[in-house]
Amino acid sequence: MKYWLLICFPFFASAQQADELFARLTQKFKQVHHYEVQAQIKPNIPLIKILPVKANVQFTYPNTYKIKSAGISILPKNGFSELPLLFTQPNQFTAIASGNELMQGIRAQIITLLPIANEGDLVLAKIWVDTQSMVILKSLITSRSNGTILSEFEYTTEKSRGLPARMKLTIDVKKFKIPKGVATDINRTSRQVDDGKSTQKGSIEVIFGKYRVNS
Repeated sequence: MKYWLLICFPFFASAQQADELFARLTQKFKQVHHYEVQAQIKPNIPLIKILPVKANVQFTYPNTYKIKSAGISILPKNGFSELPLLFTQPNQFTAIASGNELMQGIRAQIITLLPIANEGDLVLAKIWVDTQSMVILKSLITSRSNGTILSEFEYTTEKSRGLPARMKLTIDVKKFKIPKGVATDINRTSRQVDDGKSTQKGSIEVIFGKYRVNS
């Protein structure tokens, strides 16, 4: 029994560390009740030509987003709004410590979040956390509807609130669903000829500026 406890202690300590880190992120997320920000969205999706657009993004706690733009804007749900959803329902996930990785000169701690219920759209989420500033540097979210979406974040003036200045989403083009509201417009844009050798990865860069927080 004594040896069993010694063997299992690292596992329990690791699990506790992941739970505590997830709890700290959840508390920080709750500090932002509302924000409004100007965004520039730059899609780079193979075979689809979409020009960069400017948009107004509004967020209201816990997970309500409103995005207004004059042109076509594509933001995958599980890369943009699903991430905050993780922190509004912490008791629905099991947090697992998954090591660390050097990112942006920072030793980020990695935690994997597994949904307790299996019937939902979300399969798993992995997040890379700067534990000094308590911000997410990268996330990898896998869902049944949109495949896997990688999100990378950079911070400047709103880092203390966990709000990024830039994010880049990498998507699986074959599994990514084009929103119904823009499908007709996209079909009218010029397309390259698919030679079967083009990459199946696309990216969407979002640059944020002029945040208005909790006002």
